[in-house]
Amino acid sequence: MTGSTASAVRPANIDQLIGIVQREFPLASIRITGRARTIRRQAELMAQRIRANRREFLSTYRPATHISEMGQWHLQNRTATERETVDEFERIIQRAAARGVMVSNHLSNTARDISWPHGTNQQLDAIEARIRAMGASVIREPNAAGGRHWHVDW
Repeated sequence: MTGSTASAVRPANIDQLIGIVQREFPLASIRITGRARTIRRQAELMAQRIRANRREFLSTYRPATHISEMGQWHLQNRTATERETVDEFERIIQRAAARGVMVSNHLSNTARDISWPHGTNQQLDAIEARIRAMGASVIREPNAAGGRHWHVDW
């Protein structure tokens, strides 16, 4: 699709948005690689990320109290096991959620991780622009602990 009609269409949900992008950019081979998560799963992924690369972790997430708490805890507990880190991050996320903080749109099922699209930088920019035109945002995560992907928030 091209033109103002295509960009004016606002999908009803994140899955419809991804479907539209998959149809409009078939050569990009976009697949959904992450959906809704439990608090525990979110804690696991955040713990893996901070343990792999603290700087990348801090640059991926928006500055917030819970992110600072995770960063501080990690610095103060460098010898903690992955399970200990996950357990603490789960507690931090639960406290944040109790305060009404949105830790991740994956927790509310309004985010998807998609495979890094195939294509040139210009094609990737066009895909991202299309996603944004339909009302979503994109975070390109080239160094994610589970592999590079795009995080799409609805």
